[in-house]
Amino acid sequence: MSRLSFSRGFTMIELMVTVTVGAILLSIGLPMMRNFLERNAVAGQLNSFISAINLARSEAIKRGTPVVICRSVDAAASNQPTCAGSGTGWESGWIVFVDRDGNSQMNSGSTASDVLLRVQGTVTDTGGIEQNVFRKLVFLPTGLMRSGASQFTFNSQSLSSNQQRRVCVTMSGRTRLINNPVDLCTP
Repeated sequence: MSRLSFSRGFTMIELMVTVTVGAILLSIGLPMMRNFLERNAVAGQLNSFISAINLARSEAIKRGTPVVICRSVDAAASNQPTCAGSGTGWESGWIVFVDRDGNSQMNSGSTASDVLLRVQGTVTDTGGIEQNVFRKLVFLPTGLMRSGASQFTFNSQSLSSNQQRRVCVTMSGRTRLINNPVDLCTP
């Protein structure tokens, strides 16, 4: 009786070719995956921030009283977050509140208690969120901004300029997104 022999498994050449092809695909795919993740992180931050601005403006119009969005250093850490007194980086978080007493500070326990509308904790996976001038945006009951037009730049973790996005907030409280990091917010 003759016995047929079957080979089970891979030859060394087949294994080497497979590993080489896999290494080439990984070397191409990993940098693209990193860029994809950075773009998504910046897009998520942008969406959250623009949503907070739109909420502040619409609540100011609806309630007929000023609404403030400000940078907060203790947004998620405390029961009563407050506006930051200095600095320009918004990656530490922000708060949106109805400013009943008109002092642009989050107060509670007073006769004219301010109403906290939204808290955004520390933003991770970011190279920073920079603002050009103001630490807070104040929306009047008309929907206009008391603080003036503003510009925010969202950076990716690698600080690659092609991942930068800029949010322009006009005096009327409208937001506009600029994908080109070279362009500035001009009317």
